[in-house]
Amino acid sequence: MQFFIHYFSHLGLPLFIALIFFKSEWKKAYFILLATMLVDLDHLLADPIFQENRCSVGFHYLHTPYAMVVYVLMLFLKKPYRIAGIGLVLHMITDFTDCMIMYAGCPPCYEGAPAWPALSMVGRILGL
Repeated sequence: MQFFIHYFSHLGLPLFIALIFFKSEWKKAYFILLATMLVDLDHLLADPIFQENRCSVGFHYLHTPYAMVVYVLMLFLKKPYRIAGIGLVLHMITDFTDCMIMYAGCPPCYEGAPAWPALSMVGRILGL
């Protein structure tokens, strides 16, 4: 289920956003929203590059709170930067949701992770 949620949020949800909010130029908007997945290139700078069950939020350079502030600020710019901001914020929400699913399965496994404060706070709110 986690796999479906993650990839639907990265591929399907942007299509719905493009079709609903950018009707006249939905193809261009969808392409921009998909292009924001290039933010995951920062995974190539990690050591190891891939680690199963690693929460990318707060760990990778372009998934830090500082980067997220920039992504939110992009929402206030004109198109196409606003569309890119939407895609980047959606990407971070998707990755955080993925982290929450993993955290729900093993909260102690994520103690000390960069996203630990946010994961534990949201986990308490959700009763995990």
